[in-house]
Amino acid sequence: MSVGRSGTCLLLVSVALGLASGVTDQAKFVKEPGQKIVSNADQLVSFSKPAMSNILCAASCRIHSDCSLYHFSPVTNICATFKERSSFDPFTDVVFDKDWTTGYLSNASSVRRGSWVLVFRGQSRIGVPVYDTWVNTSKHDDGPLLGDFPYACLRLTDYKQCNRHFRSHIVDKWVNIQEARFSLVKADTEVAYIVFDATGSDKISWFSQNRILHSTWSPALDTANDLQPVNMKGNCYKNSICRRFQIYQKYKYCKSEAFYTFTVDMAGDSCSESSWVLRDFSTFPVFLYSPGTGRCSIGTDRGSYILGDEADVMSVWVKFV
Repeated sequence: MSVGRSGTCLLLVSVALGLASGVTDQAKFVKEPGQKIVSNADQLVSFSKPAMSNILCAASCRIHSDCSLYHFSPVTNICATFKERSSFDPFTDVVFDKDWTTGYLSNASSVRRGSWVLVFRGQSRIGVPVYDTWVNTSKHDDGPLLGDFPYACLRLTDYKQCNRHFRSHIVDKWVNIQEARFSLVKADTEVAYIVFDATGSDKISWFSQNRILHSTWSPALDTANDLQPVNMKGNCYKNSICRRFQIYQKYKYCKSEAFYTFTVDMAGDSCSESSWVLRDFSTFPVFLYSPGTGRCSIGTDRGSYILGDEADVMSVWVKFV
């Protein structure tokens, strides 16, 4: 039976009403304001309506069994729905565009983008340690997603209202995982990443230098032989100063130490008071990273190293075998 134009409109309205009355579009899609799809997705339909909205665009995607993502512009009222190709990579096949919002289909137990599954997302400066959250086996925010969990804490854009970390049950069932992606986001844009070979690893050991496949800082990072041990647990001093997810070189003086990334996971650091350019660590976690292709420093005597920066979000994604 064919569905005419008016029938299609009625169907969209019915789906939208269903979305609005409890099963929201956010219950099916994770929305990313400021993103537009540009490649590696097959367009199913594209149309423009004066009264088009994000919820109607999501509904349009839901009525197609092959649809897994969409984008919508309130500026042009254009809605386009897509089927992902196997090679779709949400980290490279979308671009930043403030006039668009992209919606990614999620299910009851996970947030997915292409073949990547979100297992952890940390928000900066909310006063909750990321490492303690990562190893906390009693914290599961999915399976199904908790009804009161803020969707701002699943996004990589428009996340200013996020006030907690997200941890998936997958962290505690670390099996059949092929790759893990450590990602840092600032101002709605991924600014640094590392992809690790996670085959045969556990939830701690995958974060290791000898497992790095490629990164923002490759090839320098891959072969560096003067680093502190690259690991997730990092170092804690007197239970009050903790550096986690650490990748930085061995050093003698705080003012000249250089790094690729590390997380200040407690309020303060022994180097910050007089030896670092960045000194406000009263709130935590603080995700520090190099904005270039090599090492950086936040020391007062950093020499030729570029100045390090602070990210807003840290996330971990996995691919299964």
